[in-house]
Amino acid sequence: MTPEIAKNIGIKKALQSATIGVLIAFLFMMLLAGGSPQWMVEWNYWINIIIGIGIFYGLAYLFGKNAGYEILIKKKDSDKVGAKYGFLTLIITAFLVGWTGFVQEGMEPYDTFWDSFEDYIFKPFFWIMVIGFIPAILVGIQFGKWIKRSK
Repeated sequence: MTPEIAKNIGIKKALQSATIGVLIAFLFMMLLAGGSPQWMVEWNYWINIIIGIGIFYGLAYLFGKNAGYEILIKKKDSDKVGAKYGFLTLIITAFLVGWTGFVQEGMEPYDTFWDSFEDYIFKPFFWIMVIGFIPAILVGIQFGKWIKRSK
């Protein structure tokens, strides 16, 4: 197997895994909203959601290449590689998505930089990490297994 084929397999499996991650996030948000998909309309988070999904898939593409290479060419442990990139995708997406709200809303005249940072970046990052940690690791491990089986 060539490195390019391994990277392409990694990309394909990463994008599939990212789709599973987006569906899990959507279902979780739906549960928080009482089981209704109306939360997308009522909470008015369209820009945040679109940017978050874009970041998520972009990172999946980049990390998918690396994971495919590491698992199929370097013969690293698929579970560890998958979990590593699943977690990295979550942590980077969680951090970057918070900046969307920070830039959109800006600092209110009565807020300090740190108040706004806490509200728009730290709190969402914290809760996304707490809620998404286990699903990210589990989907990441499955992602690594899918790559390994694609020989």
